[in-house]
Amino acid sequence: MYRRLLNKFIYSMVQLLGVVLVICILSFGLYYLTASGSVGAPQQNGTKELSFKSICVSPNDTLWSIAKENYTEEYGSLNNYIKEIKRCNSLTTDKINAGSSLLVPIYVTQNPSGS
Repeated sequence: MYRRLLNKFIYSMVQLLGVVLVICILSFGLYYLTASGSVGAPQQNGTKELSFKSICVSPNDTLWSIAKENYTEEYGSLNNYIKEIKRCNSLTTDKINAGSSLLVPIYVTQNPSGS
């Protein structure tokens, strides 16, 4: 008789523990979904997508000045961004000529509404 009561009690405790575990998992999941966008930088509307723009090199332009003007944190550092500009334009040196065109990778914010 006591064994049956003990088994029933243990079964009830296991069920209760299962319900508590499910609630904890759901709570942490909900917290993760709501907090993931707010860590670090302020939350923005839309996402950033890689795009390219063509620029005409002016007489006093350098790769450094062009990179500095168009840099965003997605590249990690200005040096990484310069390497990416060189790669996109098949440049093997830092020399660029006035009047030539360069393809510059940029990240642009896309609105979720598509506008």
